[in-house]
Amino acid sequence: MILAMWSGGKDSGMALFEAKKRYKVDKLVSMVKGGETRAHRLKEDVLRRQSEALGIELVFGRYSNNFEEVLKSVFIENNAEKVIFGDIYLEHHRNWITRVCKELGIEPIFPLWGRNTRDLAEEVAKKFEAVIIAVRKEYEEILGKRFDRDVIEYLLAKKADPCGENGEFHTVLINGPIFMKRLEVRFGRTFEDEKYKYLEVL
Repeated sequence: MILAMWSGGKDSGMALFEAKKRYKVDKLVSMVKGGETRAHRLKEDVLRRQSEALGIELVFGRYSNNFEEVLKSVFIENNAEKVIFGDIYLEHHRNWITRVCKELGIEPIFPLWGRNTRDLAEEVAKKFEAVIIAVRKEYEEILGKRFDRDVIEYLLAKKADPCGENGEFHTVLINGPIFMKRLEVRFGRTFEDEKYKYLEVL
C-alpha cells in the first residue's frame, strides 16, 4: 500500500500532486487529536469531505500524547510499503520520519524535498485554491485570504518563508488538479491561542 500524509493544507496537497505522477496513492492519513489536526485545527468532517473530493480513502490516526506510537500503528494496520510526506527542508523532521519508517521497513518519499520555497509557493498559488486558516499573530492580516502572489510577496517582505515551513501559517485546500470536485466550505469564527490566530472551517 502507498499512503500519503494529509494535513488538509497546501504542502500535503502539492506532495500528493507530485507523487501521483509516479505512484497510485491508495490512502490518505490524517493525524488528529481531540477531533482535529494540531496545526491547522481542521475538523475530521472537513478532512473527510476533502477525501471525498479527492476520490482517495482517508484513515485517521487518533492520538493523545502518543503520536509516534499511533502513527506506527496506522502504517502497520494499512500495510504501508511507501508513505508520501510534504516536508521541504527541515532536516530534524525528515530524520525523525526516516527513523520511524526504517523501524517498520517502510520507504518514506519526499516529493518536495529541497525545492526553492518561493518557486514552490508560486506553483501552489497557480495550481491550487487554498485559504489561509492559521497564522502566527505577527501575520494576522493575511488570515482568511486566498494563498496567492500578493500573500507570497507580503510574506517575503516580512522575511517569512513563503511556504510557511517554519510554522508561519497554514492553509486549507479547496480545489486544484488533484480534486475531482471543488470542496464546498464555509468559514466561521476566528479564535486564538498563545501564538496563533485561526479561522474556523465548516
